[in-house]
Amino acid sequence: MGKDSEIIVIGSHAPGLFMRVKRIPHAGETVIGWDFHEPKDGGKGSNQAISTALLGGKVSFVGCVGKDRVGQDGERWMMDAGVDTTWLRKHDTVPTSVGFILLDDDGIPAMVSSYGANAEITREQIDQAYDSMVNAKVMLTQFEIPIDIAMYATKKGRELGLITIVNPAPATKHSLEDLNLATLLVPNEAEAKVLLGIDPKATIDFEKLATDLKQKSRAECVIVTLGEKGAIGIDQNGVWKVSPPIVKIIDTSGAGDVFCAALAVAIVRGDDFQTASNWACHAASLSVRKPGTIPSYPTLAEINQFLYS
Repeated sequence: MGKDSEIIVIGSHAPGLFMRVKRIPHAGETVIGWDFHEPKDGGKGSNQAISTALLGGKVSFVGCVGKDRVGQDGERWMMDAGVDTTWLRKHDTVPTSVGFILLDDDGIPAMVSSYGANAEITREQIDQAYDSMVNAKVMLTQFEIPIDIAMYATKKGRELGLITIVNPAPATKHSLEDLNLATLLVPNEAEAKVLLGIDPKATIDFEKLATDLKQKSRAECVIVTLGEKGAIGIDQNGVWKVSPPIVKIIDTSGAGDVFCAALAVAIVRGDDFQTASNWACHAASLSVRKPGTIPSYPTLAEINQFLYS
C-alpha cells in the first residue's frame, strides 16, 4: 500500500501509562497509587495516522519504535486501522517511547515523557519513505519527535510539492524557526501563545492570535484550534472562524489529533483550507463524545451519518 499512500504522517508513537494517586509525591517520597492502566493510545503521530485511516485516507506512518511489546501493540493498532507501516522502523536497543501520567484527586496530571525510540528517526529513513510514495499529496508532522527532524520532513515535503501540515505540539518558545516551511501551521490556543512567547493563561483576541502567528511564522496558513469554541484560521484570503456542532463532551483527549487527520483527508480530496477546517472541526467534535483517544476516533461513515442523516 505504501506507494499508493496520499498522506504521510511522520511522527511519534508514545502511549500513555496512567495511575491515580491521592497527591503527587515530592522528591524522594513514595506514595501508594491505584487504577494503573494502559489505554489504547498512541503518540500524536500514530494517533493522527490511525484517525486518518479511519476517515478513509490512504496513509503511511514514518516513525520508530523499539522491539518490545509496546512497539508491537502500536504497529498492530495502526495496521488494524488500515495504516501502512512499511516505514515504521524497529530499533534493536532503544525502547518504545512512553509517557507516565499521575492523576491526583483533583484530576490534575503530573506527566513525564521519554523520547525513547522517537528520537531515532533519521533523515535517511524520511528520504527513503518519500522516494517510495510517489502519489503522496500531504505530509503531517508534530513535535513529539526532534524538532529538527520534523522540520527536515517539512522542508523535504515542500521541495517535493506536498502540502505540509505542522502540528507544533508540544510547542516551545524557540519553535518559530523554519515554520515558514509549513503550508498549514495547526497549534491549539495554548501552543500558539507559547510559540509567540505569550503566557498560555493570558487573554488575547483569537483573531489577533492567529494573525500574529501567521505574520511571525510566515506559514502560508495558520489554523488555531480552540476546543469547544471551534477554530480560527487565516490565509491569503483573510480570516475565518469555524463553530463546532453541539455535542455532549465526555473526553477531549486526542481531539486535536482527529482535527489534524481530518484536515489532511479533506485537503487530499480537494477541499480548500476553510472548508477542510470546518469538516475537521466536526470530526474532532464527534471524538469527544466517547472516552479515550483511539477508541473514540470516528470513521468516515460515522461522520457522514452525523452530517447527512
